[in-house]
Amino acid sequence: MTQALHSAIESINALSLEEKHQLWLILDEAIAEAEENDWLEDDKTASEIQKVREEYKSGEYIAFSEYLAQK
Repeated sequence: MTQALHSAIESINALSLEEKHQLWLILDEAIAEAEENDWLEDDKTASEIQKVREEYKSGEYIAFSEYLAQK
């Protein structure tokens, strides 16, 4: 993992739950907009995005650091 990504994860971990919620809304909107503009994504990426959306909607609030660490 790069130092920049590690720093970003640390910053995300420091956010409150409400701030993480706001970040999620921003990211989800950006992904939806990109999809509308024929953003090309592979099946694995589409599957990961759908998994995160489902967990978020069910109230599980996936840990951003765990998701990002998989990248």
